[in-house]
Parts: sequence; C-alpha cells; structure tokens
Amino acid sequence: MKLWIKLIVGEKVKKSLVRGTRDDFDGLTEDLREICNELDFPTPMLLRSRYEQLVNFNMLKLKPDDFIESVWADCMYIESCAEIEKGAAQ
Repeated sequence: MKLWIKLIVGEKVKKSLVRGTRDDFDGLTEDLREICNELDFPTPMLLRSRYEQLVNFNMLKLKPDDFIESVWADCMYIESCAEIEKGAAQ
C-alpha cells in the first residue's frame, strides 16, 4: 500500500511524504513508526479499528488525541494513493 502522510497546521500542509508500506496491521504500524521518525513527529496510537477505516475509506485523519506525546500539528492525514499502472493513462 502506498500512503501519503500530511501534517496540517490550520489549513496548510507543513510536511508531507509519500511512502510505500506493508498491507497488514502490524507491518503498517512498524512502517508508520519509521515514517514519523523521518518526519520528526510523534508516532500515533493506531488501533485496529482506525486501520480498518484506512483500508475501507482510503483516508484517515488523526487528531492530537490520537497521540500520547504532544504534537505541533492540528492533524495528520493519511491517504492511500492508488497506483497508476503503466500504460493505463495512455
């Protein structure tokens, strides 16, 4: 699964990054930890129900309450990016 992670303050994207992750819950939580380290941002508490939201709706909005540590952003959006197959757009 390819994810686009955006850190939002107000209505502006302050940091973002697109990264491939594993499709299962445990793999995604480990990959998300690495992504948050790269963004220099605390790792959210990702519950299985929130993972299912991401899988079912291709989008997840995490607010400061979803983090154990205090965060400087108003929210973290995680969106699943649909990969375009080569030749499909031609």
